[in-house]
Amino acid sequence: MKATFRKSRTGSFSRRPRRRAKNRTRRAPLLLAGLAAAGGAALVARLAREAKPEETTWYAVTVRADPAELTGPDRPAALALLAERHELRITPAPGGRGSEIAVRDAGGDTREEVRAIKQVLETGEALVVEGQPEGHRTLLGRAGGPAFRQLTRRGPR
Repeated sequence: MKATFRKSRTGSFSRRPRRRAKNRTRRAPLLLAGLAAAGGAALVARLAREAKPEETTWYAVTVRADPAELTGPDRPAALALLAERHELRITPAPGGRGSEIAVRDAGGDTREEVRAIKQVLETGEALVVEGQPEGHRTLLGRAGGPAFRQLTRRGPR
């Protein structure tokens, strides 16, 4: 080791051996290896995200109808229209409770369309809440109406 002279606080010179930078030279390869591993992991994660196919959602409802009534040329018009735009799967429901209609979501209002078809098949009409009369509103009700409509507006869920 090479000795150096350093000035102490009292003003006198003392002889201390110079320390070698052993830790610094040992850390550099480890730091580089760590950075390379982190970069490789980030690259693998990004490639996995890009390669993964987009998840699709299936909406399913159980309807009290025989699967034979819902397939074939004499199926309801609303169901035929839905089958033209979306992937549709009709299977017998578990426990003999009718049929299960499953529709693959292709964006848009698929969930509401499936609910409306269930209502049409079971009751003969689709019930809607929009367009109902509100009745007489008080001053407070008129002032809070726009805020309430904004909070309860329809949109993606």
